Amino acid sequence: MTKLNILFIGGGKRYSAAECFIDAGKKLGIDIRIFAYEMGFGLPIEKIATVFQGLKFSDPNILEDIKKIISENHIEIAIPYHDHAVDLLAQLTDFVFTPTSDYAQCKTFFSKKASNLFFESIGMPTAGFGNKIPAIAKPDKGSASKGLIYFNEQRELDEFLFSEQSKNYEIQNCIKGQEYSVDGYIGLNSDFQFFGIRKRLETLGGEAVKSLTVENEKISNACNILANQAGIKGAITVQFIEDPKTKEIYTMEVNPRFGGAMLTTWGAGVPWFEIVLCDYLKLEIPTFSFKPNTLMVRSFREHYFEGYTHE
Repeated sequence: MTKLNILFIGGGKRYSAAECFIDAGKKLGIDIRIFAYEMGFGLPIEKIATVFQGLKFSDPNILEDIKKIISENHIEIAIPYHDHAVDLLAQLTDFVFTPTSDYAQCKTFFSKKASNLFFESIGMPTAGFGNKIPAIAKPDKGSASKGLIYFNEQRELDEFLFSEQSKNYEIQNCIKGQEYSVDGYIGLNSDFQFFGIRKRLETLGGEAVKSLTVENEKISNACNILANQAGIKGAITVQFIEDPKTKEIYTMEVNPRFGGAMLTTWGAGVPWFEIVLCDYLKLEIPTFSFKPNTLMVRSFREHYFEGYTHE
């Protein structure tokens, strides 16, 4: 049986994803071995992967350290599960197969301000900003819905707009409505592309723990616009919000990696893990059928570590 080594970076809790990669490999006659680059101990991934103790994302030597791990362990595929991991692996696409967008595009998506300008330039729907309440300020380099500021008083908004602090935020009209996440993949070695849409029904720590697969023509059209842009490839997660009155949709953000709840659309029939393996191996992508109205509810799994101490 052919062996293939996959490295997770920032995926210390992605136990189910590791299981799915291993199962996808079996379907293709491949023995998948999972490795992980992490900091600290007592991580669920330790139960299914060989874990390398890594450097902090802020360490200037981390890129070379990752390259060394990849080279010494014959890693064929590297999967980012964190924005900082994308930033690193997007610089190594000539060194290892990494299903993510070009480095320049990734940098754009890590900035809320740059992202919004990009969405407007290619015709994706955005919330806009009319200098009036209700409004929302998003930290330019923020993530997981942290640090958001809501404005319901015009005076407070006006004061904020004239402050130095405002330069570090993307400010938009505040749309409150149904949020959607879209799991997508655009082939690196083929013309394959697919997007699976899911409603975010409940979240925990910025990640969906209850979601429902749906079909939505407006969202599909917006994703197709995105997919046709140069440098957009590999795994991608797109977030939208829908105005409850007009039913118009607005682009919130793009993450050039698989989202934490992508197992929702996997459970609805999209074989994401086989897709990645086939893309790397330049094999034909398997046919599949996406099933809307599939509900995912996340449960918790316990992992136990003997002889573990904590200071």
